[in-house]
Amino acid sequence: MNAVLYTNNVYYRTAFTSSTLLGMDETAAQARGDDQATGGKLAASGERSAGGERSAGGERSARKPPAHVTPPEPPWRSTPKRGRAPRPQLSRDVVVTAALKVVESEGGDALTMRRVADEIGASASSLYGYVANKEELVQLLLEQIMTEISFPQAGQDWQDMLRGWARETLGVFRRHPGVAGLTLGRVPFGPSMLAGVERMLAALRSAGIPDQVAVFAGDLGSLYVAAFAHELDVTPVAEPGEFSAQASQWLKSLPRDEFPNTVALADQMVAGNSDDRFEWGLDVLIRGLASYLTSPPTRQARWPSAD
Repeated sequence: MNAVLYTNNVYYRTAFTSSTLLGMDETAAQARGDDQATGGKLAASGERSAGGERSAGGERSARKPPAHVTPPEPPWRSTPKRGRAPRPQLSRDVVVTAALKVVESEGGDALTMRRVADEIGASASSLYGYVANKEELVQLLLEQIMTEISFPQAGQDWQDMLRGWARETLGVFRRHPGVAGLTLGRVPFGPSMLAGVERMLAALRSAGIPDQVAVFAGDLGSLYVAAFAHELDVTPVAEPGEFSAQASQWLKSLPRDEFPNTVALADQMVAGNSDDRFEWGLDVLIRGLASYLTSPPTRQARWPSAD
């Protein structure tokens, strides 16, 4: 305990190891006497207490600064309990980032408000100050990853534009496993995608694609890419090459009189890897869209009308 002593209008500070004040006057007198004695010695030898030491010959010598010592915590301050982490700083970005981490590591089915809260280290109820519910969280998550897709270049050929967009979107889904499945049954249509959609519609319309075909093309293309990526996320086939070889042998073993075409095309049925099949499906879609340049949709095909 520190105590300040008042003697002859001069304050002295001394330390006591007990709560009593016994011997206070004597201690103060000793402190005052020590100071006076020290002052007299300094005056007689020419030493200074500040700015360095002066030797007997009047030469000045540098004083080494005292080593820095971290003082201990006072006894009344509590010690943090082990395992108790500080409360995280929450924001909408923090919540969305945590949700994306959950989906990537555990899949879309594992995404719940409680699981996201556990990932952050907060309570589930605290998340509702930043997102209304799980559905809004999913939309915000999709919005975030869609910002990784580059905008189509203005003036680009519409077929090249669609191919580039589809390949880049598939790449985003592959970098974020589990997210593709969240798009199925939803319409991920947020502000970050509007500029890209606008350029794509402009390219399709300027090429002569009918308006209804142009707007439906984005929906069909998105569904194709997301479904393809989702299948890659959930496939149980660990070794596609080994599986293809086994499937081919099994198909060739079928009775040829009952399955002549299946047996004849056994190798072709298992040919190619996932990239080959994705590119083929993309080519089918683009060829189909191009057919509308010469054969407009008809009502007999139950084509919706904007009228």
